[in-house]
Amino acid sequence: MVNVSRANRGDVKSRASLRDVAAKAGIGIATASAVLNGSKTNTRVSEATRERVIAVASELNYHPNALARALTGQPTRTLGLLFGLERATVAVANPFAFAVIQGIVAGAAVERYNVTLFTDPWHDAQRSGGPWRDGRTDGVILLAVANDSDVIQTLTEIGVPVIAVSSACTDPNIMSVDVDNAFGARLATQTLIDYGHLRIAHLPGDDNLTNAIERQIAFLETCKDAGIDVPVDYMPAGSFEGPSGYERTLALLKLEDRPTAIFAANDTLAVAALQAAAELGLSVPRDLSVIGFDDIPVAEFTTPPLTTIQQPLAEIGATAARLLIDFLEGRPVDPNTVVFAPRLILRGSAGPVGG
Repeated sequence: MVNVSRANRGDVKSRASLRDVAAKAGIGIATASAVLNGSKTNTRVSEATRERVIAVASELNYHPNALARALTGQPTRTLGLLFGLERATVAVANPFAFAVIQGIVAGAAVERYNVTLFTDPWHDAQRSGGPWRDGRTDGVILLAVANDSDVIQTLTEIGVPVIAVSSACTDPNIMSVDVDNAFGARLATQTLIDYGHLRIAHLPGDDNLTNAIERQIAFLETCKDAGIDVPVDYMPAGSFEGPSGYERTLALLKLEDRPTAIFAANDTLAVAALQAAAELGLSVPRDLSVIGFDDIPVAEFTTPPLTTIQQPLAEIGATAARLLIDFLEGRPVDPNTVVFAPRLILRGSAGPVGG
């Protein structure tokens, strides 16, 4: 154990303040703030004064406080990233979210903006709205906002610029970025139908997320158009998480009239479905065809490689960051939703019935 005496602690310099810098430089706090924090002042600052302030700040090891700049209305050059679901820590580990975050970080870096990930989940306006009034970020990217969440409305009312990614957003004035979920789901379902499958099940995602709902509706409509009946048992409710997909697939494959194909609402569910099928001794795609949605990195390395609907996750994230920064910088921005077109990636997990 290392003991630090009171005397030793006294030798450590305390953090210098803006007041300390101003006093040593022989100027007012407003002038020092104008030089170091970029705050507005009517006082003209000469080059000699500017150089003296910077030298004193360096000597005292003073660093401008980002929060202080925010409280005075100055840009922090920081974007916030907030998950709409309360399972924020789970979302970070999700391959979909991770890929989108990579794009957000890359897009922000191009404009020399930082990204702050907020792990304290959004609950509601009353419990979570208050702290956001301090200007902690210049704007916020909201990822996977639930349909019943008030986060978009609350942050907008507070005055925080927001952009929604893969989220429910009914306000036409709010920027949003997403993939065409319905088109992707139709691609997946029609592919299974074209392979000759008549018993097709669907593993839906969270029932309070728009992308899950849109994919499920498109699945049902495509089956209906083809004259294929989908029993209630073929659409067991659950979440986007792997364990949910695994358990639901086991139940599906133990039905007396089990499905010959599964369209999973995301790749995490599809990978779980492949595992469940393997444990039951079923061959994919001979006994069961599986198609996912996302094209996460592991998709091409599963056994067999996963057929899936690809969405450009990193590009979606980068686009969200760019649009938000354009807005913050005063550049023209179209508030309409940016919708990316998905595409079918054929691999080995889907094929003809009994093929």
